[in-house]
Amino acid sequence: MKTKVPEYITNKLKADGKKAKKLYNYSLAGHLKNQFLYNNDTQKWFYEEIQPIFQTYRDGHCKYHGIEKFDVELEADDLWVNFMKTGDFNPIHTHGADYSFVLFVDIPKALQKEQKEFEGTSAKPGTLIFEYAQPARPRWATTGITINPEPGDMYIFPALLQHWVCPFKSKVTRISVSGNLRITNRDQLPKGYF
Repeated sequence: MKTKVPEYITNKLKADGKKAKKLYNYSLAGHLKNQFLYNNDTQKWFYEEIQPIFQTYRDGHCKYHGIEKFDVELEADDLWVNFMKTGDFNPIHTHGADYSFVLFVDIPKALQKEQKEFEGTSAKPGTLIFEYAQPARPRWATTGITINPEPGDMYIFPALLQHWVCPFKSKVTRISVSGNLRITNRDQLPKGYF
């Protein structure tokens, strides 16, 4: 699911992210030196503010898949900020928990220009790629999607969906925020629901 997050949220996440001190690299797949865990107050504030968006995702998820909508209790696992710089990248990976998201806080104009000028056939620099299956030939087989994010864009997806981010050459910093949510009342849901 793609949505646009209000600017007051991205502004606070950017400001609090610049103050974050706890390195989170040891828990993440990214080839980045600057990945920081937000403090508890910021995490609590964010998940309270964004809860209606997660509920909308859950409602749409059930409707799309034609499954009965049972009440699930979602608990936030974590919330971290990525300061992606020249040459950094995220290799193909999945997340823990049940639902994950990425929120793009800052996409510098120089990176947007680099993306527009890219002439290759692969994903553009600094783009997010979701992989649904192994790449296939001929090209009319859809095996994934490439996303050229803009500031404020938020993508929510199943935690086990493989995804990755291309490196870029521009001398800038792209800021994104990610997190995971876990369903905590699985034992109260019908057998075979998951």
